[in-house]
Amino acid sequence: MHINHLIKRDIETLPPDASCEDAARLMKEREIGCIVVSVDDEPVGILTDRDIVTRVVAVGDTPNEVSIGDVMSDTPIFLGEDRSVDRAIQTMNENTIRRLIVVDDEGLLEGVVTLDDILEFVSRQISRIVGSTRIGRLY
Repeated sequence: MHINHLIKRDIETLPPDASCEDAARLMKEREIGCIVVSVDDEPVGILTDRDIVTRVVAVGDTPNEVSIGDVMSDTPIFLGEDRSVDRAIQTMNENTIRRLIVVDDEGLLEGVVTLDDILEFVSRQISRIVGSTRIGRLY
């Protein structure tokens, strides 16, 4: 199965010059853990709530004085929307990450796939297998 079925397309983006305070406020309002940093729909980084805590707050910086471009992960891992779930899992494992930015053929942002999205998908698949096994026993 391709990851295009698992993509969260309703994601939030901010430009690199936005403040960490703006990003944190947006994350709180939308109850999300990351924001894709983009310029003209082209992703250039990803910022997580953990990035703000460990790279800004924990070192005593003031979130409204630090731009997200200064603390984002600026070498994010991208994956094409036509890639398989297996490839997404492999990429996450190889890079020790929980989120993948998904892009189209031109490198423009399509959305994000998270480890939680994949775990939910796998869980549904396992439930279907267990369910079909139980039904089979009735015959």
